[in-house]
Amino acid sequence: MADLLQELADLVDARARARGDRPGACLVGLAGGVAAGKSTLARQLAAALPARVEVVATDGFLKSNAELEAAGLSARKGFPESYDWPVLHGFLADLAEGRPAASPVYSHVTYDIAPEETLVVPPADIVIVEGINTLQTPEARARYDLSVYLDADPDHVRAWFEARLESIAASEPDSFIARVGDAERRRLVIDHAWREINLVNLRDHIAPTAAFADVVARKGSDHILVAVERR
Repeated sequence: MADLLQELADLVDARARARGDRPGACLVGLAGGVAAGKSTLARQLAAALPARVEVVATDGFLKSNAELEAAGLSARKGFPESYDWPVLHGFLADLAEGRPAASPVYSHVTYDIAPEETLVVPPADIVIVEGINTLQTPEARARYDLSVYLDADPDHVRAWFEARLESIAASEPDSFIARVGDAERRRLVIDHAWREINLVNLRDHIAPTAAFADVVARKGSDHILVAVERR
C-alpha cells in the first residue's frame, strides 16, 4: 500500500506544482461510495504530501433533516438531490480563487447538520474535498485540479458500512443508530439502509462518476490500496 499511496501523493503534488503562481489552493476531488474509506485515504494523502493540506468532507453540504423531510426526500439522503449544490459550488469557487471558505458541519452522531457550527478552511497549498458526490456536477468537476475515484467491491463496502455503524452504536450511546433498539432491530435498520439507500445510490449515481476521474484508486477486502490507475 505504501508505494501506491506515494504514487497517488506524487500525482497530487505534481498537479499542485503545475499550478505555478496561480492564486488559490490546488483542489483535489475524492469521490467514492459510503464507507469506501474516502476520509481515511484523504488523511493518508495529506500526511504524505510535502505541502500545507486541508481535508474537507462534502457531508456538510447535505440539506438538513428538516429540509429533507419538508421536501419528501428523507429516504433519499445522500442522493444528489439531497445536497445544497449552490452553496457547495460557491465554497469550491472560494477555495479555487483564493478566498476564505466556510463549510457547514455534519454530525455522524446525530446524522444531521450541526446547527450554528461552521468549518472555516484556512489557507492551504492543497485542499482535498472528499465525499460520495464530489464528482457529481459539471460545476464541481470544473474546479478540481485532480479528480480521484475510490473504488471497492460493493460486498466489501457493505461489510465496512455495517462495521462502522456498529462501532458508532457501541461508542456513541446518544447516536441515532444506538437508539434504534436492540441488536436485531439495529441489524435490520443497517441492512435496509445499505440495500435500499446506499447500494442504490452507489449503483445509480456515485459509481458512474468514476468516468470523470483522472485517477481510479482501488481497495481490497482489507481496506488496503491494491491499484492506482490513471485515466
